[in-house]
Amino acid sequence: MSVQLAVEHFDHQTRYYPANGGWRIDAASRCIVIGKGLPRTHIPLDNVVAWRVESVPPTTRED
Repeated sequence: MSVQLAVEHFDHQTRYYPANGGWRIDAASRCIVIGKGLPRTHIPLDNVVAWRVESVPPTTRED
């Protein structure tokens, strides 16, 4: 099962970020940091209204 972060910004956009590599909130830089290795994604908390962790159902491919 995969997980993703759904992040709602102040401009009413919701963006989805894959979070299988983990995520954390960095209080010093006031960011959500997604990923443990490189590259990492940094989302400033000043632009965020809400976030939630969602499970992503497995996809099936039909060839």
